[in-house]
Amino acid sequence: MPHPLLLDPLTGLAGEIPSDDTLRGALETWARAGFPLVAMCCVDLDEFREIGEQLGHDGGDAMLQEAARRLRAAAPADAFVVRTGGDEFSIVMGTADERHCRDLLDHLVAQLTQPCSFEGQTIRLEATVGVSLAGGAEQPLELMLRQARHAVFFGKREGGGRVRFFDAQAARVDQQVLWERRRIEGGLLHSEFFLLYQPKVDMRSGTVVGVEALVRWQHPHRGVLQPWEFVPLIEDHELVEHLGDWAIGAALHQANDWAEAGRDISISVNIGPRHMARLDFLERLAFHLSQWPLLHAGSLELEILESTAINELAKIADLVAGCQLLGVPVTMDDFGTGYASLAYMRQLPVHALKLDQSFVRGILDNDEDRAIVAAVLMLAQSLGRTTIAEGVETVEHGRALLALGCTLGQGYGIAKPMPAEALLPWIAEFERSPPWGRAGDAAAAATGGQIYRSGM
Repeated sequence: MPHPLLLDPLTGLAGEIPSDDTLRGALETWARAGFPLVAMCCVDLDEFREIGEQLGHDGGDAMLQEAARRLRAAAPADAFVVRTGGDEFSIVMGTADERHCRDLLDHLVAQLTQPCSFEGQTIRLEATVGVSLAGGAEQPLELMLRQARHAVFFGKREGGGRVRFFDAQAARVDQQVLWERRRIEGGLLHSEFFLLYQPKVDMRSGTVVGVEALVRWQHPHRGVLQPWEFVPLIEDHELVEHLGDWAIGAALHQANDWAEAGRDISISVNIGPRHMARLDFLERLAFHLSQWPLLHAGSLELEILESTAINELAKIADLVAGCQLLGVPVTMDDFGTGYASLAYMRQLPVHALKLDQSFVRGILDNDEDRAIVAAVLMLAQSLGRTTIAEGVETVEHGRALLALGCTLGQGYGIAKPMPAEALLPWIAEFERSPPWGRAGDAAAAATGGQIYRSGM
């Protein structure tokens, strides 16, 4: 005879998942009803801590009791509804297939999230549901509960308020991502990341106008990794904010070292959308700048993607303006790929546009790419913006850009990214004998080119 389930004193629900003996009888009942699968559903209330802080201890308990009542009412009559944690409930039920299970859970979540009140305050409960499905007694419920909790974890990572089914193959990928993120976190902690610097030059005057800082990871087992090998793993995670914050600090430190060596060099750092969206972004930026009071305005520049600026126009415009007030100009990177209109550009107080390399590389043999470059240069000039061309792969690319009136360039035809200690000797050699000669500022102005001035 199956033993009775222990009861949770607050909600009156079972306080433990059913035993094998208890489940065995339920399996027979579900199978006769045409439900050959067992669904272990983990229902985790979203942001319940904030609700508890808002309502107090008694209010939090009242909300848990209300959630329990709604789950019991919405679940099938023969389902086991259990309180398995503080704000976590589990439902064990029979189901025909995944679609049938999802329909049941969609109904259950809809009932759970109806507004409720406590002492005059209206509250709306939200929940993330993780589900593990198995046939009959294929897997023990304890294992299925762990799988359902795994699904909840990644459902919350995706924003919460959803039903997510456990998938073994996806779970292996998820676990790998978690492991890689822990490794990245350890890499930051143990100073495994470093910056390389790629020069930005004025091709007509033959001078270096700044450098772009590019992050690399000295992985202890895989060697030096490029950003595309680790940044996608953290783009939607707070680690990308920590990495960006580290890069700003490291770049300013290096700029100060070069200034002490007698060379003022502006360093640009790429900032991801999640990092820039932090509420304390400007505060953190001001803190970094305060650590190096002898650096002049413009020693640090930031680069943001055009697509980021378009998607969050009003917010990004305010942030760009805030950066300018701190003496940090902002460049719009990969310009030409995000379809920014004149209206967008008029509202964004960016200092410069960085022309995407996909257009620059084609200017030698593609009339359309050449026309796009010419149009962007005209647009930038009319709006008072500087233009920098990425993808200067050869001396011929530089000559073609100069013929169109673009004087600023960056790319492998100029220099590959290099360590900090190699930069000053490289600058001395480049400025001694630039590949395009040295026509001077007056010649650049005569062709409509823009001499770059870092800062405001």
